[in-house]
Amino acid sequence: ACTPLIAGQSVDESWDVDSDAMISVENIAGEIEITGWGKSQVHLTGELGDSVDELEVSASDSRLRINVANRNSRNIDNTILRLMVPEGASIDASAVSADIEVQKLDNDNLTASSVSGSVEVDIRSKRVSIESVSGDVSFTGQTVRISAESVSGDIDLTGISGEISATTVSGDMELQAGVIDSGKLETVSGDMTFFGELSTNARLTAESMSGDVIINLPADQSGTFRAESFSGRISTDFGSADRAKHGPGTHLKYVSGSGGAEIRVESFSGNIKLKSN
Repeated sequence: ACTPLIAGQSVDESWDVDSDAMISVENIAGEIEITGWGKSQVHLTGELGDSVDELEVSASDSRLRINVANRNSRNIDNTILRLMVPEGASIDASAVSADIEVQKLDNDNLTASSVSGSVEVDIRSKRVSIESVSGDVSFTGQTVRISAESVSGDIDLTGISGEISATTVSGDMELQAGVIDSGKLETVSGDMTFFGELSTNARLTAESMSGDVIINLPADQSGTFRAESFSGRISTDFGSADRAKHGPGTHLKYVSGSGGAEIRVESFSGNIKLKSN
C-alpha cells in the first residue's frame, strides 16, 4: 500500500504491530532514525524530500515495510524518517547516502547498511550485521554475534562478545570486547586495535597488509600464540619474536597455560603488538 503523502510533506503515521515484529526501512538519501519504546506500535514522523514520488508501506501484525520511492535516481533530495518501534522488534534498514541511527532496542536481529552514510547502533541484540562503504560504522551496547564491514570508513565496536567478524580496507578499527569464542579481523591498510579475552577453546585471527595490528589480552590468557610479519616489527608480552633464518620476516610461536585458545596474527608490512593488560 502507498500512503497518500506528497513530496515535501511532513509525515505522521502509526501502525499497530507485534512486540517482536520485523521492521524494514529503505531510504536512499537523508536520515533513518530508529528508537525503541515500550509500545506494540510503530510511529513514523519526518519530512519527505521534494524528489519523493510516494512512501510505500506494507503493514501486518508481524511485519512492517517502509520504502521511500523517488521519481528518478539522479536528483534525490533528503528524506528524514524517525521511527519509534517496539523495543523487541527486529530491524532491517538500508540506505545509499542516508545516515542510519538505531538505539534503545533489545531484540533478536539487526541489519543496517549504507553506501556513503554512517551507521551508528546502540542496542542489545542477539545478532548484529552493520556495514557501510565509505561511512563510519559503530556499535555500542551488547551482542554475542556481530559482523561489521566498511571499505574506507572506520569501525568502532564496544560491548561485543561471542562471535565477531570485522573487515575494512583502508579504515581503522577498534574493538572493545568481553569474552569471545571466535574472532576474524581483517584490514588492508587500516590500523587494528583489539581489547578482549578469549574463552578456553576460542580462535582469534587478525590479518593486515600494511596496517598495524595491536592485540590486548589479559596477562594470564591461556592459548597458543602465532604471529608473522614479512617486513614489519613484532613486539610481544607473550613469548619472544624471532627473525627468519633465511630472508626477511619475523615470527612468533608461544604457548601460554593450557594452550587451548588459538591466536594468529599476520601482517605483510605492518607492525604487530601483542600486549598484556
